[in-house]
Amino acid sequence: MPVTIQSQFTSAVVEANLDVFTRSYTEGENTIIEFDMRKRDYQKEAGINYDICWPEKTYNVDIHEFSTFQNPIVCRFISGQAWYYDDQNRQIWFTPKLREVSARQHVSRSVLACFLAVVCGVSLRNIATIFAVLFRIPVSKSSVKRWIDTVGSSLPSEDEILRQLTELKEPDQCHIDGYYPMRTDNCVMVIKDESDRILITHEAASENGDDARQFLQKVKDCGMTVSLAFSDYSDSYVKAVREVFPDAKFQADHFHTAKNIWKHLKKCLLEYRRKLKAEGEENQDGDMLEIASELWKFRRMEKNHDGIRSAKTRKHYIKIYQTIKYLSADVAEFINSGTEQNTS
Repeated sequence: MPVTIQSQFTSAVVEANLDVFTRSYTEGENTIIEFDMRKRDYQKEAGINYDICWPEKTYNVDIHEFSTFQNPIVCRFISGQAWYYDDQNRQIWFTPKLREVSARQHVSRSVLACFLAVVCGVSLRNIATIFAVLFRIPVSKSSVKRWIDTVGSSLPSEDEILRQLTELKEPDQCHIDGYYPMRTDNCVMVIKDESDRILITHEAASENGDDARQFLQKVKDCGMTVSLAFSDYSDSYVKAVREVFPDAKFQADHFHTAKNIWKHLKKCLLEYRRKLKAEGEENQDGDMLEIASELWKFRRMEKNHDGIRSAKTRKHYIKIYQTIKYLSADVAEFINSGTEQNTS
């Protein structure tokens, strides 16, 4: 006969909402921790000196929380749009505010804080995998993208961040490079300083000719000097750099070197996979066929469809990266920026 051991669970969400906690139970594969927002003392919390009315029909807000259990944890808030009548008999509506959670993102603030630790280091698909496997939180690539846009749009402009970076440490020299993100047609030009800080990025139709020249002139107008440019020695790109920064030196583009190396490695891998598959089919060897199948999946993953394709999201991503890594942003500021639910 199985033995059930009960253990009390606590988290920032539970501690902040003990006054409305009702029960915990299992629902399918999820552990549900339930809160009833109708139990809160809004007269004390919000200074409302009138009787609170609730609709007969309520709704649930499910918030995903870090799970140390075998099953995912969901904090479920029972809520509704409440109202009261003031001294002039006017009907005043309000929506209860949930503590320690982001109602927009449907996760706890602890989860948002963890996002900051990984969002600027790995791809969107990898972030989703980390949260699903390690923390039992289902997160889609699209939700990560929406979170990046929400937080990034609340940050200062690119020019303002550049001003703060140069005030913090004036760059002595700048390096310029360009790359073409997967599944996009435009080029993203990147300016770094001698400390390897990303100072500014710019998306253009290409890194050559007038497109590059306009961006380089903007960089020069900001008081920066490009001393080193990475190049595949495209004539128009080299010409644009030399027109604006005639003293800049050129260095071979590491991207194209690595790309050529990987091209040859991928060719060898594909040939090895074909050989394994042919021998497996000839000898009816299931193990060899399974290895060949895994190698094919690996090659498919190499295509890397996980990059950020939206120019707007990419700008927000860079701004988050800059303010975290270079400007020592307070994590609480990010969690509070753009993640509060509307209370009107």
